[in-house]
Amino acid sequence: ACNAPLTRAPFYAVTLYTGDLGTSRGLVTTADAQVINQHGEPIKGLYAVGNDMDSMMAGTYPGPGITLGPALTFGYLSASHMAQQHAL
Repeated sequence: ACNAPLTRAPFYAVTLYTGDLGTSRGLVTTADAQVINQHGEPIKGLYAVGNDMDSMMAGTYPGPGITLGPALTFGYLSASHMAQQHAL
């Protein structure tokens, strides 16, 4: 089990406050997270993920943390794309 009684001092506490941070719109990107310019072309070397990237939720913001999964996914995709470009 992962729950156990707290029996050994010292004990510490912290006050937590809930908050909400997020965006529903952001920079338009390719599938590799490259930022798209006003002409619809990728800007070489410029990537966006997470709250900086246009939301996959189509303009809605269901709740805190909703961009964490896409941030990790597109972080990986952008790093893979950068590595491929560097290898060429």
